[in-house]
Parts: sequence; C-alpha cells; structure tokens
Amino acid sequence: MLFAFSGAAASDRPEPKPVVRGTPSGYEAEVIALCPDIGERPEVFLARDGEGLAGHLARGNWKVYLVDPWSTPTAAAEGFDGVVRDVYPWLLKRLAEASGHDRITWVGHGVCGLLPLAAAARPSGNPPPTRWAALGTRFDWSLPSPELKRWVQSWKDGGGPLPDLVQRLLFTGLRGALGARNSSVPRGVRVVGTPAESLEFLHRDKISRRPPAAVLEDLERWMRQGRVTDRAGWVDYEIGYANVQGPALLVSGASDAVAPPEQVLPALDRLDAKVGAQWHLLSRINGDREEYGHLGMLLSRHAARDVDELLTAWLQGRETLP
Repeated sequence: MLFAFSGAAASDRPEPKPVVRGTPSGYEAEVIALCPDIGERPEVFLARDGEGLAGHLARGNWKVYLVDPWSTPTAAAEGFDGVVRDVYPWLLKRLAEASGHDRITWVGHGVCGLLPLAAAARPSGNPPPTRWAALGTRFDWSLPSPELKRWVQSWKDGGGPLPDLVQRLLFTGLRGALGARNSSVPRGVRVVGTPAESLEFLHRDKISRRPPAAVLEDLERWMRQGRVTDRAGWVDYEIGYANVQGPALLVSGASDAVAPPEQVLPALDRLDAKVGAQWHLLSRINGDREEYGHLGMLLSRHAARDVDELLTAWLQGRETLP
C-alpha cells in the first residue's frame, strides 16, 4: 500500500538519503527513517565515529534513510503545521516508493518524534500504520526549563545560543575519562576541554543549523499554552494519542534538559494500549554508561552500546530490551 499525498511545491519534496554499509539489504527489508531535531542536520546520525546510529542500523537487515523535513520552505513559512500536513506524508510516500512496501519505522529525535502523533490528529486522515521511536521527544510542554526558553529566544533574536547555553541544554550527563574508562568523547573528535566542550565544538562546527523561525514560534506557543496545537487553534495534536498506530518506543535521557523524563512519561500513559508503547530511561541505574542528555544519546561514544543496541533489540522485536 502506498500513501495518499495532499500535494506540495516541488521545492518542498526533500528526497530521503540512503545510508548503506556492507551488503545492501534485500528488496523486502524494512525501511528505517532517521529524522533529526530542528536544530541539527541529518548527519547527526552519522557524526559519531563516521558511523553513528545510521551506520549501525545500516549494517543490520534494514534499509536506512536520512530524512530532513526542517530544511523545506514549508517548514520555514508554516512551521510544524505545514510539515505535518505536507512534508511528513511526502517523505512516507517516497520511502514507500523506494522500498515497494509500507513497512516503515520512523525514528525521530526531539520534535521529529512528534510527527507520527501529530499526523494521526489531523482531520485529513491518519497515516498508514508505522512503527515509530521517539528519542528525547518532549510530549508535555508545560514547565519548560529556563535554558530551553533561552535557547528558543536566542535563535529568534538572530544570533543563536552561546556555547555555554548549548552545553547546559544539549550536552548534559557526559562522562570524563577515569583511568582505563573512556570518556564520552568519540574517537576522532578534537578534545578542547571537558566532554561537553568537545562535543559542543563538534556540534557547532559540523552539525548545528538554524531552526526554522516558524517552528521556533510554534515551540514558544506550546510552552506558553502547555499544549501542542496548530496555529489556527483548529487542531489539537494531542488527539493523536487515540489514533496513532504502533508499536512505539519512547526513549528518555536521564539528564535531558530539552525533554526531561517527566515530560516524556505522560505520553506512555495516554497512548492507547493497542499501540504497544514501551519506555526506556537512559541512565546508569538501568545499566547504561552515563546519565544521557539530549544529544549525548546520539553523539556520545557510549551511545554505540546503550542506544544503538537498544533500538536494534526493539526493531528485532525482542521482548526484553537491553
């Protein structure tokens, strides 16, 4: 089954980029779409040792694609609403055409993890059943941290956040080296101070980008209202909890200042039982190697063990996750 598409301008049709490692996957292999948060380029999924989560999954029996709904004119002009209405369905359509089937798993980091939920709330109709994983995705937008509000405002002011703010918001929970224990800084990354300073430098130099101004306005509105709604007030995206398909995996970083665990857990309670949602807290109390923050779960050296293997187990349908 392919997907209905409402139509968008040619420049609003971003093409998924395949990631191939080793032997290409078979024709019937399931598709995995990796979607970044609004402030990162899709290459964030490859930045760790040149492999990252994308490279790890591509070595499995899956067809892996990087997708980018945030670099489109629709995102710039219409924000989250336009992405949900036009760009997200277009990407699903292209992924289905590329694979010949609709076995697609959407893996979204940050705001990108909201797209399957929001699409299920639109009156135009629900998207086809799609497995989805939300990594560091905030579902409850009440009580935002001062750092998150300052991050949004700094971009709106034009200059963007200073390195110190980026470290406090995006690079928490990282470990320094201790004896034979490796630090959180991946191999090949220039060490410029603490692990947070080193990864912030990598982020600023290679990964970071200006978020779409219209999406920043949406985030500001959600934080003010404490709810995820469209601009016109006609669509309450939280309706999607009753309609979205699954299974779903919600992953929280223990020290994530963008999406703290207490702002992720409400989604687990609200998702219908048929979705089959699971939640994992990335923390040393669960056997992980650090108290993961928002971007540490993608960029930390230790994410290769703790996050990549977690997603692999879930994708393989194992009953017990690492």
